[in-house]
Amino acid sequence: MADDIASFLASSPVFSELPLDQLQEIATLFRQERHAAGSVVLHQGSKSDAAYFVRSGQLAVRIQRSGWKETVAYLQPPDIFGELSFVTGKACVADVEVVLDADVLLLPRDAVPKLPHQRETILRSLMKVIAGRLQETVTRGGKVRETPVVLLHNCPSWEAPGSFAWELVHSLARQSGRKTLLVNLGAPEDRPIQDIADNVHVCNLAARPAGEAMRSEMAQKLTDWKRHFDNIILNPGRTEKTEGIQEFANWQGYLLGPGDLIPPEKGIGQFVVQSAVGPTLPKLSGSRQLIWEAAESEAAHRDGRPVSEAFRRTVDSMARCVAGLQVGLALGGGAAWGWAHIGVLSVLEEAGLPMDMISGCSMGSVVGAFRAAGIGVERLKDIAHYWRTRTRRFIEWRLWRMCLLNEKMVRKAFRQYFGDRPVNQTEIPYWANAVDIRTGKEFTISEGTLVDCVRASIALPGLLPPSPRNSHLLVDAGIMDPVPVMLVRKMGCHYAIGINAMAELESTEVSSRYPFNAFDIMTRCMFVMGHEIGQARAEQAANIVFTPLLGEITMLQFSRSYDIIECGRRATEVNLAKILEGYKSLKSGTSSAPPAPSKS
Repeated sequence: MADDIASFLASSPVFSELPLDQLQEIATLFRQERHAAGSVVLHQGSKSDAAYFVRSGQLAVRIQRSGWKETVAYLQPPDIFGELSFVTGKACVADVEVVLDADVLLLPRDAVPKLPHQRETILRSLMKVIAGRLQETVTRGGKVRETPVVLLHNCPSWEAPGSFAWELVHSLARQSGRKTLLVNLGAPEDRPIQDIADNVHVCNLAARPAGEAMRSEMAQKLTDWKRHFDNIILNPGRTEKTEGIQEFANWQGYLLGPGDLIPPEKGIGQFVVQSAVGPTLPKLSGSRQLIWEAAESEAAHRDGRPVSEAFRRTVDSMARCVAGLQVGLALGGGAAWGWAHIGVLSVLEEAGLPMDMISGCSMGSVVGAFRAAGIGVERLKDIAHYWRTRTRRFIEWRLWRMCLLNEKMVRKAFRQYFGDRPVNQTEIPYWANAVDIRTGKEFTISEGTLVDCVRASIALPGLLPPSPRNSHLLVDAGIMDPVPVMLVRKMGCHYAIGINAMAELESTEVSSRYPFNAFDIMTRCMFVMGHEIGQARAEQAANIVFTPLLGEITMLQFSRSYDIIECGRRATEVNLAKILEGYKSLKSGTSSAPPAPSKS
């Protein structure tokens, strides 16, 4: 036992100056401890009476700040912790929490006097470790990246247990640019790690009897894997038990088929994917999405053929969810000016920027609903151009109703595109916003039909009557939050792009035709307020905000859809380099404060 301890001590920089015979001499002064995952070895604010040396496993150093914790370091063999409190006698500045079952050696404080020959050398080495750690913290900053360990849960009715894991490992490696390992648990036999493609590695582990031995083996393997890989995916078979290894994973991925129970929302460290065949997810978000053509893609995977694009879209989004790279698009309101969002979408998609979630206000909710439902850019252009000369059919000439648009015609127009499709069954997660005029608070629309959603979001006073929803009375949110960036943040996005469709007001003629002049004056007043409020709120939450310049085009000139879409395209082209550079910085981990908003 003393020889084993001496051999380990020789690997530590603290004892590098001591010969092996002296290490064997002092080995009996050390005490061994084993700590399970989830336990806290040292608590912030308490004192450490020993210096700890990690023999196996992994630990996280986490500082508590006003109710939340920030991870500042990860420890693995042969790291040391507790040394600062050990040397100074002051309280620990952080918690040290076990991530993977850990074996540690302790040098108790009362053992130091028993080191007559080695004491000064060891204490000097401890001071070097403290100084080196301080220098490293100053150089790289406080936060560190934790290796994602994703445990997939293949539920009983899930149709794609093989293809999803296979596509996820490739997507995570490609999008993060980091070495990624897929471990198939419960395979017929063990298979060593194989290099499959750039940064993609796969291995198989045969089923093990559940128990402490299996848990201990998995902890040891994960310790080793984390030294060599930046992302790890654990893919158990349907019958493989996961109870002993769940606490080792910092991501739980639930893969659901028709009829499978939906797990409760956990928040950070969880994603849920459900087959689009008979979906039951109550609402969609960045971490809760539907996936199309799961059974077809599993069959293709078995035959060595590519999976479908619809299937891969959701897999890619989940990879970005784990890697912290999801992109959200907030489309602002602005009546006819909202067609500019089509030009924005065309440039972003041509540039290959992902689109993981969409939020919309008013006309932005219309374009967002179309795109989220799977209607592509070219089809969107056709829709905008179709309604160029047909918007007059919406006008309600019975002005005593105090509304300019006919409710029945509005619903009929949207139903021809959406039918009865619910908000929680779109291809891209989509939310819209409105304002409840009974409470004066913003209201998030993440359920119900797309027709009802869009109808409520465009209920501009004077244009459409308020839309009742349970106890709420909803109107257009342009009066409060016309560029709903906070919605995509709530959906979980890591990189938010806001498009303020309400350009700065320019000197233009006001219509003199009744009733259009009254409505024009009213909308211009609301527009001035909406532009300033939308810009200010969006700048606080978005990584980048920009506003297409529409020149002399008015908010009601739906007939100029060609010009409006082109204005959106030009504005995005001007800002594209900044958008892509910001996203590149996020991927490389060098992202700082959001870039200054721009107009073009």
